[in-house]
Amino acid sequence: MENQKKLLDPKFLAKISNLYLVARTVVEGFISGLHRSLYKGFSVEFFEHREYSAGDDLRYLDWKVFARTDRLYLKTFREETNVKGYILLDTSASMGYRSKEISKLEYGIFLSASLSYLMISQKDAVGLITFDKDIKSFIKPMSTTFHLHTLIENLKNLKPGRETSLSDVLNKIATAIKRRSLIILISDLFDEPESVMKGLSHFKSKHHEIIVFHILDPYEISFPFSGNYEFVDMETNEKVAVDADYIRDTYRNLFDDFLDFYRVNCSKKNISYALGKTDTPFDYFLYQYLSRRAKCR
Repeated sequence: MENQKKLLDPKFLAKISNLYLVARTVVEGFISGLHRSLYKGFSVEFFEHREYSAGDDLRYLDWKVFARTDRLYLKTFREETNVKGYILLDTSASMGYRSKEISKLEYGIFLSASLSYLMISQKDAVGLITFDKDIKSFIKPMSTTFHLHTLIENLKNLKPGRETSLSDVLNKIATAIKRRSLIILISDLFDEPESVMKGLSHFKSKHHEIIVFHILDPYEISFPFSGNYEFVDMETNEKVAVDADYIRDTYRNLFDDFLDFYRVNCSKKNISYALGKTDTPFDYFLYQYLSRRAKCR
């Protein structure tokens, strides 16, 4: 286990060129040891309500229904067969930022490869859509081993692209995907937040299930800089000179508001949201997410 933890630490991942090996190590080593209910974490769907009976598991009470009707109902679920999922990976210029060994895009690539391996190992179909300002690639879902290698070949060749137009791209993708699917968005969400939420709402209006993995560099959150700096916007090349000590508190407050906006609004719209930092081993991040997801079912 210690060797595996060392292997999956971001600073060691940055030195590994075999993306398939990383994905297999995560799924067959760490995640496949989980309880089956966690391992099958993407293949369940809400089925129906039934009235609460004494002794039922209170975790499955639907409190929203209780608030409307003053009656207790349980949510019941069933395993879904032939789940179709799409991984939406942001490859815009800002995803290339790194404060240490691994960029947000590289973290997203490792995460995408592991999710693809996990879903295909469950006999579910998964596709890959990459984008910056526009859709760059659109690989339709399949569930074969050959398809997994196709996805990984595409992932390992990705480089940061241009500026982003996240809300526009989300609307285009939502229009293109006709069948109800699992949508997994991996992005730093650096666009106008209200417009991004409108794009996500487009998916909800078509009854897709949405998971948002919000990937950020720890320096973007903590702003540990001190002294005079010139910061460069990675997407527009705009430069601004600042006294980092002077603006630190304001920056942190604004960034906290940015994160809170997505947490609160995703929750309101029943969109699953998870914040991931690039200094967190991504197998641990995925484990924590699947654990929370299982407890919410």
